Amino acid sequence: MLQYIFGPRLYRIFSLVESTGQRKLVKNYEVNRLEWLSESFLHTVSYALSITYYCSPFFVYYGYTREIFSSPDRLIYYLKFSLSICIGMTASYLLRGLGRSINTEYQKFIEVLNTAKKDKLQMESLRNYDFDFKAWPVNFRWDESSIKSEVTNPSPISDHEDSKSVIGKIFSIPSKILDYCLGHGIARPMAFPGSVKLLQMAMAQLADQGRTSLLEKKGLRAKLLCENGNEIDSMFVDRRSDETGEGQTLVVTCEGNAAFYEVGIMDTARKAGYSVLGWNHPGFFGSTGKPFPDQEREAIDVVMKYAVTKLGFEVDNIILFAWSIGGYTASYGAMMYPDVKAVVLDATFDGIIQLGAARMPSFAVNTVKRVIRKYMFLDVTRQIVKYSGPVQLIRRQREEIITTRPQVPITNRGNYLLWKMLLYRYPNIISEKSTEALWQYLAAYDSTGQESVIAKNGGIDEEACERRLTLKKKPIFPLEKLGESWSEEERIEVTLFLATKYMAHFDATHCIALPASYFQMPWAHRVESFIV
Repeated sequence: MLQYIFGPRLYRIFSLVESTGQRKLVKNYEVNRLEWLSESFLHTVSYALSITYYCSPFFVYYGYTREIFSSPDRLIYYLKFSLSICIGMTASYLLRGLGRSINTEYQKFIEVLNTAKKDKLQMESLRNYDFDFKAWPVNFRWDESSIKSEVTNPSPISDHEDSKSVIGKIFSIPSKILDYCLGHGIARPMAFPGSVKLLQMAMAQLADQGRTSLLEKKGLRAKLLCENGNEIDSMFVDRRSDETGEGQTLVVTCEGNAAFYEVGIMDTARKAGYSVLGWNHPGFFGSTGKPFPDQEREAIDVVMKYAVTKLGFEVDNIILFAWSIGGYTASYGAMMYPDVKAVVLDATFDGIIQLGAARMPSFAVNTVKRVIRKYMFLDVTRQIVKYSGPVQLIRRQREEIITTRPQVPITNRGNYLLWKMLLYRYPNIISEKSTEALWQYLAAYDSTGQESVIAKNGGIDEEACERRLTLKKKPIFPLEKLGESWSEEERIEVTLFLATKYMAHFDATHCIALPASYFQMPWAHRVESFIV
């Protein structure tokens, strides 16, 4: 009986079409009256608890000002109210168990689930059901893979805590407590609103529709277990059997801060003809944990290991594709697996500190910066410069989220990512004057303005620039010799040429879906070939 009381919610039932290998939606799971009554009550309580959690500071303040905590009568009243809720929940769980136990469809589902947990070979039968992912068996563990990055993790940013005296450490305890509360209670929900249960409840129906669509397109859902114990919800769409050659390449997607693979950027890469592997951030829908940087890093690591070990793709045949804050995990994946084929970063920033500070009152700026450095240090630049492969940045021309001033192109933090990356890769090309020309180009509101800046600086001879940038072997950045003997005019011309190649421009705001036509292999240096 316990498996009916505490078992997962069942949403949809599919059937496998043998001739095509696709799954077809047969029906939505139909609850009986007992299930409906109990689920309605439990869902309402869950919704109320989520609101209470995020509004708890206001409730505590209200209770303190109304002297509720010092009044025995009021405390007893609220305790009785809480006890009534607990009794109601207990009754609802029992009713749900009873309702499920007499529902033949749920009985069959539980039987299939129990069999699949004991025997992984029975997973195909379980894939005909869409249900709460927490009950899904683990399909891949981090330690099942033999691949391991040879790149060393960059050292964490020091907060100088070790240099403090004992007294200094004691006096810093209140500050640490405040930072912890701000980091977990404000910084994390603001940086990753998709981890907030209220938003997930609002997005649930749309996400369910998106997941159903992916499953009907031969989507393969899997649970990946990270080393830290987090479970990552992933979806793989295999297009290797398609006639288009792009299907042999895998695109691993990294979603934005309020996006999910069910309704995210997977569709862009899929429509472009590629095989696609999407996954949800820790704490997003089926994935467990919280989207703090260390957990984000472990998530992309297990996703990469799964792609190579279980799905059978070589690292050098994987493209990392990210939107917005997903640029952090994509850049980390590129740094740790430097042989990946390419990286495409759409509407991505250089770092989160300046964006966070720009949205806070001036008196809170220092606190915001300190909290971000401790708990939400998402420095894309620091990681992407460790990758020497092709990179494509896509800037939204009417960007309003990753700018410090909405829809003002020059304040787009993607500009800083481009500039810092070019400065690292080509230290003898990006001079003071070429940097000035670059920022004039980035300040333009549209293609007409960009063309005007290029013309003002003497234009671009693309073939001549390609010849100047031709290398004798595959580049390992920084290229410290390239451009040493060039004139300032040549540096300016090549800088603007590189800007046009490294960054594409999409005339849209932050949340508009990227058309498949914009998803292309990034520009790369020509490499001379010698006949021996």
